[in-house]
Amino acid sequence: RLNYGAEKRQTTTQEHPLGTQGATVDGRHFRYIFMDGAVTAGKLLQCSANVAAHDMDLVTAAAAAGVTTITVTLGAAALAKDAAQDGYLYVNDGAGEGQLFKIGAHASVASSGSFACPIVDEGGVRTALDANSLCGIQYNAWKDVIIAPTTFTGHIVGATTRDMSDNNYGWAQRTGLAALLINGTITIGRDVTRGATTAGSVDPVPAATSISEIEIVGVSTLIIAVTTDYGLIKMTMDP
Repeated sequence: RLNYGAEKRQTTTQEHPLGTQGATVDGRHFRYIFMDGAVTAGKLLQCSANVAAHDMDLVTAAAAAGVTTITVTLGAAALAKDAAQDGYLYVNDGAGEGQLFKIGAHASVASSGSFACPIVDEGGVRTALDANSLCGIQYNAWKDVIIAPTTFTGHIVGATTRDMSDNNYGWAQRTGLAALLINGTITIGRDVTRGATTAGSVDPVPAATSISEIEIVGVSTLIIAVTTDYGLIKMTMDP
């Protein structure tokens, strides 16, 4: 439970596991994040863009059921120490496909190197992998978050509740009333999504657009705000 104002706390030292859920008594929900870049209040945030050399189809060594290390061969990009910690390794093809595992602390790995990926799931691998299995790495969505670009390179993680500094920890809002940067003409009751021309802003969802084609972040409510102002949006992301 967060006291009012605690959602605006930022620190240079980590106080909670990344992704920790917090909520104020009025029902607004937040997630604990680490910033990659300074972002002012009321802006949408996105997870960091994934590394194409790591994200899928990595050659994978056979792994028996129960083991807690899966060895994959990286693509042409190095992996820094603990860069993938608290992210996920998933099996995208072949034997054992459909499994997803939480990644633990790890050493650095050179470009195109062999990565003995530690998984912290209780019970380890459930369905054995073989030489035909292929895996991918997804980094922790709450680590190194950025201002939401106008072009989709990852999913929205929430919105800033205050001016946030680079390399600081704090909270991103996911649900409830928030004052967000408006881009375009907003009408009360219309869903909003990431801004198409202004980074960090929200746009009204075009009338002809299917909600299955975009990521809804909330609905305009109570007051109509003009473009470049900050308007009240009821954020409706999952907590």
